[in-house]
Amino acid sequence: MCGRGALTLSADRCQRVAGSARRDVRLRGTARLRTKYNLGPQSYVPVIRTAHDGNTNCSSDREVCAMRWGLVPSFAKRSEDYDVFKGGSTTFNARVEGAESSNLWRRLLDRSRGVVLFDGFYEWKAVGKSKVPMYIRNRDEYDGHSIPWPSEPEVEEEASKHRSGEQESPAQAPLLLAGLFDCWQSQKDSSDSETVDSVTILTMDPSCTPMENVHDRMPVFLTPDTAALWLDETKPFATIIQLVLKASKAHAASQLLFYEVSPLVSNIRNETPDCIIPRKEYDAKQLSKGIGRFFKKKEDATTAGEKRKAEVLHEAADARVICLD
Repeated sequence: MCGRGALTLSADRCQRVAGSARRDVRLRGTARLRTKYNLGPQSYVPVIRTAHDGNTNCSSDREVCAMRWGLVPSFAKRSEDYDVFKGGSTTFNARVEGAESSNLWRRLLDRSRGVVLFDGFYEWKAVGKSKVPMYIRNRDEYDGHSIPWPSEPEVEEEASKHRSGEQESPAQAPLLLAGLFDCWQSQKDSSDSETVDSVTILTMDPSCTPMENVHDRMPVFLTPDTAALWLDETKPFATIIQLVLKASKAHAASQLLFYEVSPLVSNIRNETPDCIIPRKEYDAKQLSKGIGRFFKKKEDATTAGEKRKAEVLHEAADARVICLD
């Protein structure tokens, strides 16, 4: 957890989530992003981070960067060693409780924090001996569409200009998830060396939220305000994490929508929009174009036969009346 999600956000939408209605937000590598309704680790996801332009000084600028989901640490000898599909280490999630004591995560906590954007994510809920796929996203009514800038009030009217009269995917506010990122470079000659920007999503205990009925872990959810705090490199991890976790639990308790989806999502090769529709809608859709169509034909044939039988009986009754006359 969280290991599967849906992503339909455009680069322009990601910029606006990052606050481009009030300041410029750069794009980096976002041509790699693809619409996927069943996205797994090793795919590229949009990450909002503080931009540095190569210097080490703190900056207030932001950029949206496409990063590989599944962190490859800068000290790794081979990127394949951190590819979960090739038997590598599982680094697409990081437990927040042990982050400060981990050599892998500790070095990233203050200067390599990012906000990962998803439409929603999937989790499998244990029901008896089976597991039921669930889709979790923000409620339609939730209005956390953009991250404010430090020392600047949220300008809702500016953000709403881009949403009014415009059909975007998803219609609801995207999930803002706390992440840590790193940059790995292969040990080849500089002329043909490979560089990989990658990210992990922090997870936490879901106790006292509806998520605890679905899984024993959940992502660290960010609100627009805590996302701005998470991106502020002047704030050490140790001084903000409790506030971030408290807000995450409050968000999970009141702003999330949960619903069952079809088993289609269990196969990562299935990437159609059917993956995110509620199970009842999916079953009705399948019934209408499959076995339901067969029964409809049978019903139509039965109705036509009954109608013809009634016409014959009516004609016979008319004939008897004529004979009596």
